[in-house]
Amino acid sequence: MKKPLFIVLTFIFLIVSLVYTTDQSNKKIDEFFKFQKNISYLISTNKNFDIFMSSSISYNNFDVIQKDIFKIKDILKNIQYENYFEKLKLDDLKVEFSLIEKLLKEKMNSIEKLKSTSAVLNNSYRYIQKLYEELDNKRFIKIYTRIIGLEFNSEINIDKLKQSLAELSNLTPKEKIFVRHAENILNYYEKFHQQKQKIRNLSLNNKLESFEIKYNNYSDVFIKDIKSVLWIIIILLSISIVLFLFYYSKIAYQTIQLNRFKQAVENSDNIIMTTDFEQKIKYVNENFIKHTGYTYSDVIGKRASILKSGLNSKHFYEKLNKTIYSGQRWYGEFINRRKDGELSYEKTTISPIFNEKGKIIEFLAIKLDVTKEKKIEKDLKEKEHMLAQQSKMVAMHEMLDSIAHQWRQPLSTISTAASGMKLNKEYDSLDDDTFNDLIDVIVDNTLYLSRTIDSFKTFFKTNHENTLFNIKNTINKIIDLIGYKFNENKIEFIPNIQEVNMEGLEHELIQSLVNVINNAQDALVKNVKEGKRLIFLDVSSKDKNSIVIKIKDNGLGIDEKIIENIFEPYFTTKHKSQGTGIGLYMTYEIISKHFYGTIDVKNCEYTYEQNKYKGAEFTIIIPSKKNDRK
Repeated sequence: MKKPLFIVLTFIFLIVSLVYTTDQSNKKIDEFFKFQKNISYLISTNKNFDIFMSSSISYNNFDVIQKDIFKIKDILKNIQYENYFEKLKLDDLKVEFSLIEKLLKEKMNSIEKLKSTSAVLNNSYRYIQKLYEELDNKRFIKIYTRIIGLEFNSEINIDKLKQSLAELSNLTPKEKIFVRHAENILNYYEKFHQQKQKIRNLSLNNKLESFEIKYNNYSDVFIKDIKSVLWIIIILLSISIVLFLFYYSKIAYQTIQLNRFKQAVENSDNIIMTTDFEQKIKYVNENFIKHTGYTYSDVIGKRASILKSGLNSKHFYEKLNKTIYSGQRWYGEFINRRKDGELSYEKTTISPIFNEKGKIIEFLAIKLDVTKEKKIEKDLKEKEHMLAQQSKMVAMHEMLDSIAHQWRQPLSTISTAASGMKLNKEYDSLDDDTFNDLIDVIVDNTLYLSRTIDSFKTFFKTNHENTLFNIKNTINKIIDLIGYKFNENKIEFIPNIQEVNMEGLEHELIQSLVNVINNAQDALVKNVKEGKRLIFLDVSSKDKNSIVIKIKDNGLGIDEKIIENIFEPYFTTKHKSQGTGIGLYMTYEIISKHFYGTIDVKNCEYTYEQNKYKGAEFTIIIPSKKNDRK
């Protein structure tokens, strides 16, 4: 019902628009011709000004021309008041007319200035005529004749007349008065000719005629625009009629589509709920009933808070309400409670629904039950935590083995030195030199034990602050930790390390590399019974932003059937009593998730000291700076 009403209202609106546009067009046409009439008057009056300036000077002429000046001023005020340029949208001509207006005012000011001095001119004329009769005519006749002829003969040289007046001497008082009035007349004519030239230079006639041509040309565009607008309205009116008829042919189709949409909502796997502005439930789909255990009668008309578990904070709901009541879509995750009391995790999108006035009237919530995914995620985190703890225990065992091995000899030496001191004391043969030598032995070995502890502490730092460290120093710490195994197992360790610094958690990198090196050692002990056992460790800078670490052995490589599985948790090729299967998994986790790097393994064949070998090669690539890791 609303749509046909809308089309009818649109039809009426277009009719009204057509009438209104026609009326406005007529008004614009009236404005156009009114302004055109004013322009024509300005052109004709400006020509009268030019005729006035070219004719003989007469006092009565000023009174006649003054009427035209007043008329022009009224026209200019009217143009400004009526806003013709804005009404007719003549912004491009407005600037040009402003210049013409300025020139007209300048021209009228010049004429009015001449008028203000014309009374003085006429007075001076009367004086010289009267005085001439009383003066020596022979002496002043030439000057008098030329001054009287100025009005009729423009070729008379005013400068020469001024010079002739200046050359007069021994003047009587009356002659001086004559000369002064004669100079006034000459000054006036000089100013008159200057103003005349100034007005001529304005080229106002040309500018007015050019403006009139442009304005008349605008009439074609103006009328064309009016016709275009009228045609557009007529076309829109026709379209609205067609749409009005076409609409009814679509009603049945849209009804079918609406029913299909309703069925899709009802059968959707998502939980769908709508509430009013006060968040009272108006509609829920079948999946809502199935998921929550509530019936329609349980929830319809009730507030959505009936689903709350209390595990989402007050701030959570404040932020939610602020978002949706501001007209924005909200995304988030609810921890709700089903009717049976079980918790339910729901990824939710809540969208405001607006009426035709743009006011929020309802809210649409589309939810996805992620309770199973949450449980899987929780189990995975617990598993990862357990693996990390197991990895730490393995690393602790590694360190204790290393401490036991590296401390055995120093402790034996300290014990021997202490026993020697006691024995010498009992036999009263402990002289100062012997005492000092034995004390030095004890102190040196104690310092060695202290340094060993400092080295091992790095391996088990628990802080998570990133530091800038040198890779070569890190490798040396690794050798201090597990280097004794190389000697026990007759392994030749061949490092090739560039001076490279990187940022991160050093103890985690140590743990990762120890796991890979131990894996290589185990392969060598298992597979290489005769000949050299080799471990190569290369560290280089791939570019300014990344570091490449390669660990290679000659332990005959990894079975191609299982090489893709070695980074999986609890995967091991060793006997259960010899390995846990978490070392390489933890290395993969640290490199990929903590350092945002990559670790790969492949079997390779290579030549060293003219002998061919086969083994596994691990390649680790890490961004050198924390900011480069994503």
